[in-house]
Amino acid sequence: MNIEFYPWEIAENFALQIRIEVFVHEQGVPIEIEQDIYDFSALHAILFHDGIPIGTGRLFKEDSGSTIYSIGRVCVLKSYRQQGFGRLIMNSLIEKAKHQRATQCQIHAQVTSRSFYERLCFMSTSDVFMEAGIEHVMMSLTMS
Repeated sequence: MNIEFYPWEIAENFALQIRIEVFVHEQGVPIEIEQDIYDFSALHAILFHDGIPIGTGRLFKEDSGSTIYSIGRVCVLKSYRQQGFGRLIMNSLIEKAKHQRATQCQIHAQVTSRSFYERLCFMSTSDVFMEAGIEHVMMSLTMS
């Protein structure tokens, strides 16, 4: 297995297929909002297992002058979950942010995944809010 980083122009074929399966088909997110403006400026991690793309996530800055990076659209295909692949994707995104001199990473975490991010040392920084019809919480990780 390996993780590769790509700009959207290359990642789109891999990442969008995975995200549609997980977010649109499984979770009912409207397809119209699955892609957004951040896709084009983000660096996308694609996790390949035996040459097959099975997971993805993205890293971007909402403000070009900021040292705070956002992580988002982290997902793994259903048949590959509970095997540590999500952690691999997250760790690679965090390391990439560190190399970019990030002072903090933040994520809009689905409430049902909060404990996953807490195990990666993210802390909740907001009350629960709705996004795409799903309960989320803002979480952040301060870089050491």
